Amino acid sequence: MSSNGNTAPFRIFIGYDPREEVAFQVCRRSLLKHSSIPLAITPIKQCELRSDGLYWRERGPMESTEFSFTRFLTPYLASFSGWALFIDCDFLYTSDIAPLLSLIDDRFAIMCVKHEYAPKEATKMDGAVQTVYPRKNWSSMVLYNCGHPKNQAALTPEAVSTQSGAYLHRFMWLNDDEIGEVPFVWNFLVGHNKVNTEDPETFPRAIHYTSGGPWFERYKDCEFADFWLKELEEYEKEKEKEMKLVDA
Repeated sequence: MSSNGNTAPFRIFIGYDPREEVAFQVCRRSLLKHSSIPLAITPIKQCELRSDGLYWRERGPMESTEFSFTRFLTPYLASFSGWALFIDCDFLYTSDIAPLLSLIDDRFAIMCVKHEYAPKEATKMDGAVQTVYPRKNWSSMVLYNCGHPKNQAALTPEAVSTQSGAYLHRFMWLNDDEIGEVPFVWNFLVGHNKVNTEDPETFPRAIHYTSGGPWFERYKDCEFADFWLKELEEYEKEKEKEMKLVDA
């Protein structure tokens, strides 16, 4: 974390979709709940980016969320300086994020979990089309070296609004040796990755409900649903207390 110093909050950008507001809130809470370091968490809202003239591509039929492409504006939104993390909103953290950040290596332009993932279902979430492509889910959790020259050149509002999905999601602006790897437990795909009961290092530190989480009726009983529902219950209790204080 030398690029960010020891005192400034680490910047995290979460993909936001109005249909998954509750998922965003629970994800955000789980990050803050476990973190031993200060965090600055920002939702990437497409409507705001459009209003500011930072994003103008038309939504295509294969985009399952509003942040399918806006995620790649993370380095720009971080002023092309230091390191920042992007995650989808359908994540739930079970532990402190500090150990992940300790893996940051300035030799790389980005760092992520290098999944070999081929979804079995044709649809996901609330009926969105499930697409299959190389490096699928690599872009769902990315540590960005925001000041890296290649990120500065490739991830401008112009590029993110016009480049192909393949170019962006496969990180085609980078050479393979510029993509660092972190352990799969930081992007543990529900229904794909498995916990080895004899190896505690395989337990997810960040659960990713990539096909759909308990906030969708279709996935209310998915693996690790109880973890998310417990976090939701705690979030709702906190919100209720806040409302009572406001009304008092």
